[in-house]
Amino acid sequence: MKITHIFMALTFIFISGCASTLTHYELGMQYYESGKLDDAIEELQSSISINPSDAVVHKSLGDVFADKGLLTEAIAEWEVALKLRPAYDELRGKLEASYMALGIEENDKGRMDEAIEFWRKVISFNNDNIEAHKRLGLAYLTKKDSTSGIPELEFVISKNPNDDLVYKKLGFAYYEKGNFDASVRAFETLVKLKPTDAMAYNNLGSIYLKLKRNDDAIGIMEQALKLDSTKTQIYNNLGSAYYQAKQYKKARAQWAKSLGIDPLDKTSKENIKILDSMGE
Repeated sequence: MKITHIFMALTFIFISGCASTLTHYELGMQYYESGKLDDAIEELQSSISINPSDAVVHKSLGDVFADKGLLTEAIAEWEVALKLRPAYDELRGKLEASYMALGIEENDKGRMDEAIEFWRKVISFNNDNIEAHKRLGLAYLTKKDSTSGIPELEFVISKNPNDDLVYKKLGFAYYEKGNFDASVRAFETLVKLKPTDAMAYNNLGSIYLKLKRNDDAIGIMEQALKLDSTKTQIYNNLGSAYYQAKQYKKARAQWAKSLGIDPLDKTSKENIKILDSMGE
């Protein structure tokens, strides 16, 4: 009888010591709430090993990883949870924010391609995420991919028509693609948004020059000089506008002013040599 009693006691201990999935999960959550993150991870992973299709446990494990600063591991768990439960809206928000953060991190490290992929994922979760579209568009332009970048930035201004940086970048991107009319519209909007930005006027004037809208170029460059009379670029462009308008003396005067600021300015020197060769 004594031996049988001992055997029964051991059997009881063995059976009661086997944790169920729920027990592992509950214990893991207790550890999580008390700040014992490593213990929480161990218990939640044990729960998953028993029942790998429990979306709630994967989500909770992701939360613990995130609190430990292990964002990549957190995302992996959240992605599994979302596949198991596609309508898990809370996870969509977590993943959207995480992909955005990782994209910024990769971008700061100079890994542009990786950043682009993360921001594309953000948009796949929420197409109305303006910041993701903006960062994605700017990244494409940095990579000299205006074909991909322009639509992203156009989407941004369709939602936020007051973003001066986007108009500036679009102005340059349109110009590089030879769409000068669109470039003009972007820079015209920019000077309305930033009426004290001399270089915004200068950039607009440059496009007017390209389109041979000489009077417009002269007027806008003169406005730029009123805002900032220290930039050789503005004097050079104003000189070029006068030159195209065949007002050679005024052109020479502007290029001379540029040299007064920077005696080594090659553009002004070359332009004055052209006038000298013309006898003007």
